[in-house]
Amino acid sequence: MVTTFDKENLNRLLKDFYTAVGIRISIFDDTFRLVTEYPENAPEFCALIRSTERGLEGCRSCDREACERAKKLLGPHIYTCHAGITEAITPIRLGGGVLGYAILAHMLPKEEYSSAVEKACDLAEKYGISREKSISAIKGISARSAEQINAAVHILDAVSVYLRVQSLATWKNDAVSVNIERYIKSNLSRELSAKVICAQFHCSRSSLHQISKRAFGTGIMEFVTYCRMENSKRMLSEGRTVTETALLNGYSDYSYFRKVFLREVGCSPSEYRKKNKAFDR
Repeated sequence: MVTTFDKENLNRLLKDFYTAVGIRISIFDDTFRLVTEYPENAPEFCALIRSTERGLEGCRSCDREACERAKKLLGPHIYTCHAGITEAITPIRLGGGVLGYAILAHMLPKEEYSSAVEKACDLAEKYGISREKSISAIKGISARSAEQINAAVHILDAVSVYLRVQSLATWKNDAVSVNIERYIKSNLSRELSAKVICAQFHCSRSSLHQISKRAFGTGIMEFVTYCRMENSKRMLSEGRTVTETALLNGYSDYSYFRKVFLREVGCSPSEYRKKNKAFDR
């Protein structure tokens, strides 16, 4: 496990989320293992599915596949689980890597409620659950309109941002990784190749890569780019010129800086500066 979670405060947040939205939320770490969830007990229908060996394995596989998709998409998405229940997931991102995943579980689409119930009960039968039991149990799963589900997903994505801003989910750092991060952020205008960083910290490229993946969730050069882009956004917001910002973040070639910025941020440096200058707000 590479990520670490403040479970006490995280559980308080999940309880507040459930109180406000009424939808169960689960948090998984970067290795797809469950960290915590609220409420702790699954709805009766899902408990029935998990009471069978095949059903439990189906739940585990479904959660893992959802996490893998979220890691590739790097954003939230809605899906139907192996038991026919609507769920949504978003990755918890930091420094270009993925700290973990937040899953909204146990919903049924209001617009297609009857057909969704039938499908879920059909799937339950394949796990050996009688139709009588599944029909009775599925009444405990709430029906939500498409608008409500989409709104909940937007809130879920906001929760994932809150988790990292409040450091409820962070990378496990050691002294070396802390010093590497400090060195990078103090030398953004200079050459920061893997060779230079290895020489500074007397380590091999493979060791540097392992440290970077463990501490930052990404390769070292991806992390350097992330730091440079974050610093560039700050400078542009403060009113620095694009040329000055490029040079102070290690880019002597303006065209290349613009290309990287556009790829990482989604707009050109000039556009970002125009929209975000502090003194224009």
